Amino acid sequence: MKILIVHCHFERGGVTQVVDNHVHCLHQSNDIDEVALVSGPRQSGLHAATRSSASLWTLPSLEYDSLRDCSRSVSQQAEQTARELDEQCQRAGWTREQTVIHWHNHSLGKNAAAPLVIQRLANLGYACVMQIHDFAEDQRPQNWAHLKTAHDCDHVQDLDKILYPCGERLSYATLTTGDAETLSKFGISNSRIDVLPNSVRLPSDELPDFETAAQRVAKAFQLPTDFRWMLYPVRGIRRKNLGEFLLLCQMAGRPTVGAMTLAPDTPMERKSYERWRAIAKQSVDNVVFDAAHQEGIQFVDNLSAASVVVSSSVAEGFGMVFLEPWLASRPVVARNLPGVTRDFMDQGMQLDQLYDVVMIPSSASWLAEAERQFAAAKVNAWKGVRSPGGAAVSRDCDWIDFARLTPELQTEVIHRFATDSGFAKEIRQRNATLCDALRTASDPATIAHNRNVVATKYGPENQRQQLLSVYRKAIRNEIPTASDSLNTKTMLDLVEHSRPFYPCRVEQLA
Repeated sequence: MKILIVHCHFERGGVTQVVDNHVHCLHQSNDIDEVALVSGPRQSGLHAATRSSASLWTLPSLEYDSLRDCSRSVSQQAEQTARELDEQCQRAGWTREQTVIHWHNHSLGKNAAAPLVIQRLANLGYACVMQIHDFAEDQRPQNWAHLKTAHDCDHVQDLDKILYPCGERLSYATLTTGDAETLSKFGISNSRIDVLPNSVRLPSDELPDFETAAQRVAKAFQLPTDFRWMLYPVRGIRRKNLGEFLLLCQMAGRPTVGAMTLAPDTPMERKSYERWRAIAKQSVDNVVFDAAHQEGIQFVDNLSAASVVVSSSVAEGFGMVFLEPWLASRPVVARNLPGVTRDFMDQGMQLDQLYDVVMIPSSASWLAEAERQFAAAKVNAWKGVRSPGGAAVSRDCDWIDFARLTPELQTEVIHRFATDSGFAKEIRQRNATLCDALRTASDPATIAHNRNVVATKYGPENQRQQLLSVYRKAIRNEIPTASDSLNTKTMLDLVEHSRPFYPCRVEQLA
């Protein structure tokens, strides 16, 4: 088999990390003759080991629509891209019958022609595996509207047929069982869907010991010697729910110091990030931003110095942060995302320190206004695109989950926590179990157990076998052409019901 892995770009980020891991897993497989990666011009995020283990091709027409000339129609663009990919394979000596095209995030809306390209390649005889990391329908109204316009679709169902094609030589892979169930409910045959979770490995086999790493971090950030490093090892984009991370820092209190590692790249995400940095400067005295950008500090230093790793994210395609820290024997305290964490617990992980809500008590009138703003944020996010249900809910309790608050109300809570000791005390009391998890050491037996589960269930060897299984099935074309069921739901409806809405994800800053 020849494996062609396709994405719009290979800059640093989640998909590129997945591709790095895939190449690492496939490198020594006797079943794979060659692996090539192809993307638009941006390819700086790939590891050196990946570049030496796979061919690297460049196709400008695969770049984001927002970063290239889009004067051609989406159909013309698809015809050109499919022809160029086919010609590149022929030049490399790859036959159509022996080649599997593994395409990442074809339906996300970054390159509208991608679904049509895949259908053309399948018609030529290529086995195509479409791996979905994220859905455009999952609170990405700009992406979804771009797809609908580019394909000139009057009806949602017409767009669905383009984005999620059925037929010979076409199959799907998802990161989670929940996403696989969504595709199945949409009407795609279960025999054409595989769950392909990410493999997990640390970027280095050599981790500094805790004391050495803690000394480096303390010196770099001028921290007191008794500090506890509470690490949030992500890029601080909106869905990472940074307002809640700041509240976790406040709830933990000193000597705990929260550490947000990476700043976002895009203008909108950067505005949100800088806003939270400014709020922290006013009201949160135990947090560090850009912890991974500090000279002389590597990711392994931040991880090894951590007493606990946290995540306040409200949406993940896979959730690497739930797994990776355990390999370094670091406990994880995180907001529970059942669509993601269910798979981990089914594999035997003990995730007792997940939390479902952060309770914020207040008056009936304030809570009613918070719910009204929540509903308005949902309607406004899809305004002009579709009309999701956004009615405010009636309340029969005296608190609201912090993640349901708009960023403006989250900011209000953070400022009040810093200035009203009674309010701060009540929040800590309402969330006593979470506060204890943030402040106390985890059970060594739990750490050892989870480390073993991650290493065995999500390690490179297991991933290699999963990839080979997907590719063998695709190349043998053991795929029916008909759906197992008649679909009566749109993908918009199915995704909306499988993933909760949170205002921080769709906030637009001027």
